[in-house]
Amino acid sequence: GGVGKTTIAKAIYNQIGRSFNYRSFLANIREICEQNVGQVSLQQQLLFDTCKETKTKIQNIEAGKIILKDRLQNKRVLVVLDDVSTLDQLHALCGSRQWFGSGSKIIITTRDMQILKGDRVDQIYRMKEMDKSESVELFSWNAFKQAKPRKELAEFSLEVVEYSGGLPLAL
Repeated sequence: GGVGKTTIAKAIYNQIGRSFNYRSFLANIREICEQNVGQVSLQQQLLFDTCKETKTKIQNIEAGKIILKDRLQNKRVLVVLDDVSTLDQLHALCGSRQWFGSGSKIIITTRDMQILKGDRVDQIYRMKEMDKSESVELFSWNAFKQAKPRKELAEFSLEVVEYSGGLPLAL
């Protein structure tokens, strides 16, 4: 957590989203699914975002799968599934490639690489950790509004970077 998966997914969504008539960014899936109606509410949100459907009420996860497949199977969609933590979540929101039309893009962020195993995905991008100099620069921009800390703050900046583990969110 904190390495920047969501930030990069948002940037990609914002950059290419306009070329899709049907799109949705579902954030914090892990957190939402911990609530009683989490997956159903996410299915409802996906249906609203992509099809602007407000009248269709999804009663349960299985009904939601059928409705989503039916409404989206011929549409070219962009869907970002942020912070997926289980296969059940993935299956509830994009059961198979047949759910979506040709040219669709599904972007998944997760901490669990097992979710992406097999033939579920075409490409995997593993986040690279920043090196020490990149971490100091990010910290310096946020703390001091400049690329490098002043000399008297250089040692302190290195301590902060080490303490935070170089995670962008912490920095």
